[in-house]
Amino acid sequence: MDLDRKLVRDRYAGIFGAAVEPHFREFLSRSGSEGPTAVLGYARAGAEPLFLERYLDEPVERLVGAAFGRPIARDQIVELGNLAACNGWALVRLWGEAANDLGGAMEFAVATLTAPLRDMFRRMGIPVMPLARATADRAGSAGWGDYYQTDPLVCAGRIAEGQAAILRFLAGRRARAAA
Repeated sequence: MDLDRKLVRDRYAGIFGAAVEPHFREFLSRSGSEGPTAVLGYARAGAEPLFLERYLDEPVERLVGAAFGRPIARDQIVELGNLAACNGWALVRLWGEAANDLGGAMEFAVATLTAPLRDMFRRMGIPVMPLARATADRAGSAGWGDYYQTDPLVCAGRIAEGQAAILRFLAGRRARAAA
C-alpha cells in the first residue's frame, strides 16, 4: 500500500508539479519486479462521501441518475481516482481488472478525468458522461500544481460498458500484433 501511494505521489509531482497525498483508503494495483506499475484508488459511494463530490452542487447519485435518465441508488456507484501508472498499457490493464473486480457489485463508476484521460477513453471506445467541471477553488488544497489546467471533468459511465470496451480494445490490439 505504501508503494501504491508513493507511485501516486511521484506521478502527480512529475506530471502536474503537485504535492498531494493520495486520499483513497482502498487501492487496486498492478505490479512488476520493481513494484507497482499502475495504481488506482476507489471508494464506494454507499459507504462514504466521495472526494469528487466537492466539485458537485448536488449528490452524485442525482447527477448520475439525471445523466442516464433514471434513478440510481448511491450504493451502485464507485469513485475511481488517484490514477497513476508507469505506462499506458499498465493503466489500461488495471482499468480492465477494476471493471472485473468492482462491476459485480456496482453499476456505475465516476471519476475526475483530465482532458488527456478523456481522449484516451474516447480512443478506446469507453463511453463516459460529463457531470461537472472540477475546479481548483473546490479542491480544498493548494498543492495540485498544474492539475486544474488539464480541464478535469467529473464523468460517469456504466462499468459493464467500460469493461466491454476495454475487452474489445485489447482484443483488437492482440489481433493487430498477431497479424
